[in-house]
Amino acid sequence: MKKVKNKLAKEILEWALYIGIAVILALFIVLFLGRITIVEGTSMVPTLNNNDVLIIESLTPRFGTLRQGDIVVLRIPELLEGNRKHVIKRVIALEGQHILIKDGKVYVDGQELQEPYINGDYTEEVSDIHSDIVVPEGCIYVMGDNRLPGKSRDSRVFGPVNSDRVIGRCILRIFPFSGFGSV
Repeated sequence: MKKVKNKLAKEILEWALYIGIAVILALFIVLFLGRITIVEGTSMVPTLNNNDVLIIESLTPRFGTLRQGDIVVLRIPELLEGNRKHVIKRVIALEGQHILIKDGKVYVDGQELQEPYINGDYTEEVSDIHSDIVVPEGCIYVMGDNRLPGKSRDSRVFGPVNSDRVIGRCILRIFPFSGFGSV
């Protein structure tokens, strides 16, 4: 009887150890390497659609540098409407760069931004304050690809966002399967 109890206790401890290691490994992957996210909304149409499933990596925002054109997931609940906490947007300008939105075009440091990925060919100026600005240190300027009026709540509305709000950079669309591939 004592032998059976010792064997059972040993087996329970082994299972607890394996489960503990799996939980720690999963947390490490989610916090430091990447995660799966689902697109909610149409602010990134035509690049991303509602309910697209993406893999985002967390190393670049933590240890590398974001680049202009990267698609990122931001945690900015205080800037969003409703109960939303996260958004997916494109990095348009980085700290120290001058952004100007004028006559439907976006200029970064005086050069018109070539944006074949946007919905339409006109970018609306939403706010005078945020349409002609130098991006502050430690911040990025983000916009959705859907530039139709009222379709993207982004830096044109709430201004530059602190870079530490970036959770990850989108690297791969895994669903729908017809759109599988790099973003």
